[in-house]
Amino acid sequence: MSNKNRIVAWTIVATAVAAIAPVAAMMWLSRQAVAQAEHERLARYAESVIARAAHSFEETQRSLKSLSPLLLLPCSDEHIAQMRLISVNSRSIEEMGYYEHGQLKCTSWDSSVGARRRRQAEPVFTTADGVEVALDQRSFVADGPTMLSIQYGAHSALVHRLRFVDVVLEKGVHVVLARNGFGPVAQYGGPVAAGVAEHALDGLGRQDVDGFFISTVSRDGWTAAAIVDGDHVLEEMTGQQRWFLPVGILLGIGLVMLVLRVSQARLSPLADLQLAVKKKEFIVHYQPIIEMASGRCIGAEALLRWRRPDGSIVRPDFFIALAEESGLILPLTDLVVDTVVREMRDTLRQDRALHIAINVAAQDMKTGRILEVVSQALAGSDIRPEQLWMEATERGCMDIASASLTLARAREMGHSMALDDFGTGYSNLQYLQGLPMDALKIDKSFVSTIGTGAATSAVIDHIIAMAKSLKLYIVAEGVETLEQAAYLAERGVDFAQGWLFSRPLPVEEFVAFYCATLADYGSGPEIIRGPQPASTDSPAALDA
Repeated sequence: MSNKNRIVAWTIVATAVAAIAPVAAMMWLSRQAVAQAEHERLARYAESVIARAAHSFEETQRSLKSLSPLLLLPCSDEHIAQMRLISVNSRSIEEMGYYEHGQLKCTSWDSSVGARRRRQAEPVFTTADGVEVALDQRSFVADGPTMLSIQYGAHSALVHRLRFVDVVLEKGVHVVLARNGFGPVAQYGGPVAAGVAEHALDGLGRQDVDGFFISTVSRDGWTAAAIVDGDHVLEEMTGQQRWFLPVGILLGIGLVMLVLRVSQARLSPLADLQLAVKKKEFIVHYQPIIEMASGRCIGAEALLRWRRPDGSIVRPDFFIALAEESGLILPLTDLVVDTVVREMRDTLRQDRALHIAINVAAQDMKTGRILEVVSQALAGSDIRPEQLWMEATERGCMDIASASLTLARAREMGHSMALDDFGTGYSNLQYLQGLPMDALKIDKSFVSTIGTGAATSAVIDHIIAMAKSLKLYIVAEGVETLEQAAYLAERGVDFAQGWLFSRPLPVEEFVAFYCATLADYGSGPEIIRGPQPASTDSPAALDA
């Protein structure tokens, strides 16, 4: 799959996710918000139940302990009246009783227990200060639901279980209470499924059981749970989603726009080029440079080629300008230097007269960065500096002061310097005199006018004369016909390159071409023709 196809596929997936995820997230957040609020509300109910239970238990203990110091004859009228007074004034206590030797002797209602005489219930729990609690004690005077019997000394207070959970509940809320040490005490409120109330006391904090929301709290020896049916929560959630859903939709629209913007940027030529540089999709081809006097190949210009993963080649005029504008030309230049040293090392070591020319970016000419890059690349390669020519364009040398310094340092290191594409910029004789150059390359746009009778065809003679006056080697670019080659040779041009001799070649083909010119060397300045183009692309577009 190509990079563009991958980006398109990524865009489709990312757009779908960006559209759906915020809405789903807002719906989830609305559920979480409702669940959070519901659990907090239930926890407050559970806290209220514990507070009520603790108050009822403490009030009953105080009442029982208040009877012990009284010097009243057991079951006397005064004694029974006191127990009755406590029962009436206490919100928690239903009845009180007095026991002797474990047998009920009298109650807060009368002393005639008769057939209702019963033994004191066995306690299941005893507090640290001696208060005992017994379960399932029936009323002393009438049939009814069983109650808790809270006992201290000879006195017992019966407390209805619901007194411990006597709090105001909203519709649908169910509360459960247990005393740590003897288990469940009471439950009250809306209906719950079988087993849910018991399960609510098994853990602490927030729980969701069989569609019920539960909050369980434990404090001061008591454990209470508040329960509500999940259907009630869903009704609340629907209301919350009316606020959350529009937010999710707006976020989704924003994310979709962001995804489309990012994908558009990634599909841009610059993003494509950046990815290609990162993945090192570039190779180097070598265009032979021919000595006009002998026809021998004496070097080559290293030309960058962008080879796609599918094997197709991107034309240089499609990406070189963009690379220069974006600064990507610097890593690309480094790649060319490293590739030339790696691919041509053996050939350059065998023929010290052979050279390879590399193009230097305008920014490198200004800063001189390229000199350190080349120096590091050549270290240990046994390639001589003079075998690596550097070519700078007129535009790259517009800052004469900086360019002169870079050119001078390069020449001190042993490199030859050439002014590339001469005639396309702003050069004049004074400009050239200020630059320490070794060679001048005539741009192919002037070479192409040879023999055409064009008004600009005479310019090439002036360029040649100018170069000779400055004692510079002359290299003609874009030579495509025998007529052009003959014209240049007649006027003393030293070297030429172009599709008349060969198209830019991969390293293996260039070495073969170079060896062929060596074999024919000495037979005279006959034109050696290398591999010719099979494509319909113009040489002018590819010879760059």
